[in-house]
This record gives sequence, structure tokens and C-alpha cells, in this order.
Amino acid sequence: MKRFLSTLIIAILIGAFSFNAEAAQDKKKKESKIQEVTFVTTIDCKNCVKKVEANLPFEKGIKDMKVNLADKTVWIKYDATKTDKEKLAAAIEKLGYKATEKTE
Repeated sequence: MKRFLSTLIIAILIGAFSFNAEAAQDKKKKESKIQEVTFVTTIDCKNCVKKVEANLPFEKGIKDMKVNLADKTVWIKYDATKTDKEKLAAAIEKLGYKATEKTE
């Protein structure tokens, strides 16, 4: 009986460690799908900035964003497995502003 219990405990520990290794690999895969894009927009006042900052984070896949009124740009970090540049531009346009991807 003791041998059975010790074998069972070892099997559980091995399973737990292999599960953690798979979870770490999945996390690396998800992190590699994070991308960034900057849009030049038609925002022209502080209220426009507030409107974008209040509504855009609710779009699927957005991880981080910054709105710059002086440059009239919106920088977005997003998960490419959940959204793409076209959907993000459409979300900005839905708020009433034009959005063109900034090419550097």
C-alpha cells in the first residue's frame, strides 16, 4: 500500500510539473503575438482625447494605448490574435475621427 501511495504521489508531481511547463510555453506564444501601431487621427481638443481614452480600451485585444493631442496620434499595443490594425482603425473612426496608420 505504501508503495502504491508513493508511486501515485510521484505521478501527480510529474504531471504538475509538465503542466507548468506547458503553461509557460503557452504564455510565451501569447506574448509573441503582441504588436504595436500608431494612427494619425483628426482629434483636435482635450474632449476628443477623453472620448478616445474612455472608449477605445473596451475594444477586444487592446493591451495599452496612449493618445497624444500635440501630434494627433493614438499609439496602441494590441494582441494580434484578437484584433488587427483595420479593426482598430475602424474603432477610432466609429468614434468620429479619421485614422491613418503612421508610417515612420
